[in-house]
Amino acid sequence: MKFKIVSKINYVFAIFLIAFISCKSTKLAVEKIETSSTQLNKNSEEDKAFLDEILPYKLKIDKEMNGVLIVSNADATKGQPESALGNLVSDIVLAKANQYCKEKVDMCMLNNGGLRTSLPAGEILLGKVYELMPFENEIVVVTMSGKQTRKMLDYIARSGGVPLAGATAIINDSILTSIKIAGLDFNEEKNYRVATSDYLAGGGDKMRFFKDPISIEITKHKMRDALIEYMVDENTKGNKLNPKKDGRLRIQ
Repeated sequence: MKFKIVSKINYVFAIFLIAFISCKSTKLAVEKIETSSTQLNKNSEEDKAFLDEILPYKLKIDKEMNGVLIVSNADATKGQPESALGNLVSDIVLAKANQYCKEKVDMCMLNNGGLRTSLPAGEILLGKVYELMPFENEIVVVTMSGKQTRKMLDYIARSGGVPLAGATAIINDSILTSIKIAGLDFNEEKNYRVATSDYLAGGGDKMRFFKDPISIEITKHKMRDALIEYMVDENTKGNKLNPKKDGRLRIQ
């Protein structure tokens, strides 16, 4: 896996910025600004010295990122209304949320935009999971009224499907029908506990239905870490990943 190494220019700029901030008590006046450029490449002695300095750290990170977490029996890509990747990730997040929380979590809802790459068949490397989820999003559990949950379900229908676990439904003319949550028919008079990311719970991706919930539980577990933990545990048990579509969301 390739890593983005901070260029020497950015590195020097960071040092300058820190030094400048540490001297903020001194009043400075900018009289003149002049620009210049420095080309850094493999022929640059200064650049080579910098790369040589960070090489041991890069090799250590490379070794860790190339570690095998688990083996997958199939490719997992995203799509709509459901996908092998969306099903796999949302199933894992729901399972881990139920481990992290004392009270039962009914379902999980994520967004396709949060899945940044696919997972291949064969060995799943640690670095691949970082590519899949490069953000520092945490799992939160939002408790919503039935009416708020209905707005969430309407959003799912309008969007054509999202990564979903713990629920099944049919999308018919942009409306969800035959909805079951945790194996039971959807009941608008009931409250539901939904696992999602802190980004979406804050209204990201236009998910405004998460605003003003009955309550929100912060698990303090990153989604990426939850996936890694799950894969390591399953691999230790001798299991493999089996990403697949199962008809949980269908368009009629």
